[in-house]
Amino acid sequence: MVTSNINTNKKGLTISILIGLILSVFLIFFIYAEFFNHITAFDIVDKENDKIITMFDKQIQIQINEHSKRNISLGYIQGSRQHTIDYLATISSIESYARYGITSSQSRNNLELKITFTDGKIVDKIYTGVNCSASFEPHLLLKVLMKSGKTAKVYTNGSEKGDSTNDIINDLNTIINSAISYNISKNHDDYFIPKKK
Repeated sequence: MVTSNINTNKKGLTISILIGLILSVFLIFFIYAEFFNHITAFDIVDKENDKIITMFDKQIQIQINEHSKRNISLGYIQGSRQHTIDYLATISSIESYARYGITSSQSRNNLELKITFTDGKIVDKIYTGVNCSASFEPHLLLKVLMKSGKTAKVYTNGSEKGDSTNDIINDLNTIINSAISYNISKNHDDYFIPKKK
């Protein structure tokens, strides 16, 4: 009789532990889905927008012009213009995305870039300095296909429909400026006087 009660208690304890583990797994899954991987329709960049092509090319030209003159305040050397043009010609696509999803309330939900080069190399998680807070309207996400340093096609997540032209231009400038800044960080001496060693 005592042995039967002990066996029953062990079975009950085992079942309780098993139920607790299953509930813990579900709880962890839901917490992860809510805070770390909150993907919505605004994270999908599949809507072609030809109107942005000329706008993006204009932002590219503005960035090249920044390197065209020997800008003392920024410290660019004379050859930085050509290095910028050569670098842009190696890009196949630039894609922006929110680190944790466009509507996530997770802290440090930064807008980041993924650049694909013509040789197949992919660089991901390029910092832009822009935060995609869930408290604002969905941020404009872009995928820009490039050919010979110019814009060939542009796809968006559709959130540009509510934005003003100035908002879109700011987003485009952030993307191209961040893409060029990535190259500057990797090839400092192509843009500035070489550092003394």
